[in-house]
Amino acid sequence: MRWAMGTVCVLVVLGAGWASLIAKESGLPAASAKPADDPAARRKAHEEAARQAQAYAKTRRTMMAAKPKLDFQNVAVKQVLTTLAEAGGFSVVFDAALEEAGMDLSVRTATINTTGMTYEDAINIILPKECGYRIEAGYIVVTTLEKSYVPLKTGTYGIQLALAEIPNFEGPRFAVGDVIARSAQPGGGGGGGIFAQAQPQAADTSGRATPERIIDFIKKFVKNQNDRRIAPWDDEGGPATIQYLGGRLVITQTDHGHRAIAKLLAAIE
Repeated sequence: MRWAMGTVCVLVVLGAGWASLIAKESGLPAASAKPADDPAARRKAHEEAARQAQAYAKTRRTMMAAKPKLDFQNVAVKQVLTTLAEAGGFSVVFDAALEEAGMDLSVRTATINTTGMTYEDAINIILPKECGYRIEAGYIVVTTLEKSYVPLKTGTYGIQLALAEIPNFEGPRFAVGDVIARSAQPGGGGGGGIFAQAQPQAADTSGRATPERIIDFIKKFVKNQNDRRIAPWDDEGGPATIQYLGGRLVITQTDHGHRAIAKLLAAIE
């Protein structure tokens, strides 16, 4: 035991070169290079990240666009989800949190004909209200509703156009009757010209868009009560947030929530 402890001390003092030699003689494992210093490891990590991104994008496209034609009559929800996944070419993972929450999808049944529906719509319909799901790279995770919201995604939205105002320019005003009357007077026309002095008009701000109004507008129409795939906002006790910073909204929401927000903002700008 004393010899082993002494060897470890020498390894620290003598550095990597001697440490490798002593480790070889003593039977201890030699220190390996850090992955960050290895170009091959960095390249492999980059390739893996790209593969994951492609798999995620493919799964998301399938969930949102493909329309399976399947008919289920009183079939266990778990089996329905498995069959949908097989038809769509992705996998389904059932989170252990379901069992912990007392939700057994193998005993709950569903009756549904998916003709004309996307995978996303079908899954949203057949899942019990206490459940949710999350799209991942090549698969979906079926879990409790609360866990389906995380991790939230952060997005930024420019609202400069919605906040822009068109100035209300008041042109010169004149009354035709006054012009005729003045022209009939001696000297013709009188003084001051035919154009009366334009009076400054108070700006009407009752309907003006402000960051606060836009945020309230989003929260009113993009909310969890309308769609469980949208995370509740923080003022409702949920995890989703909206902040206004320098002409942009910084929003944390689920993927589905972000899609709904983008459509809403496109409609009002």
